[in-house]
Amino acid sequence: MKKCIVGLALIVLFTAGCATTVPAPAAMPAPTDMISALPVVKMGTPPLGEGEFVLHIPANSPVPLKVTTRGSLLKGSQSVTGSLTFGRDIYIYKYWSSYDRKTWENSHKLLNVAFSGGMDASGLNVNVGLDTNRE
Repeated sequence: MKKCIVGLALIVLFTAGCATTVPAPAAMPAPTDMISALPVVKMGTPPLGEGEFVLHIPANSPVPLKVTTRGSLLKGSQSVTGSLTFGRDIYIYKYWSSYDRKTWENSHKLLNVAFSGGMDASGLNVNVGLDTNRE
């Protein structure tokens, strides 16, 4: 069940941003000056205001996690909570990501996310691979 939680949380984390997103071409450069002026909010901490911010996921810190499932096949909506830990710092702003808050790249260039899953006699199995495309 914990694998399911982690997998679904990562799906949400890397398909949703910390602000309203509009699809950006991969070649579009990150607005580095504008991003550097934004406040940084640590994952799990509420933002101080209504404006945009850079989301910081610190290495080796527990990241709160809530997964909610719904659908016509399920008997009502169901939720599971837990936490996960990243092995390195990552900063996210809309569709850009950075490991050092200085060099920003399109998240799809910086991160490789792979999803798989299925059901068998052991239950619902969701697997998520999250790897860096840069060192």
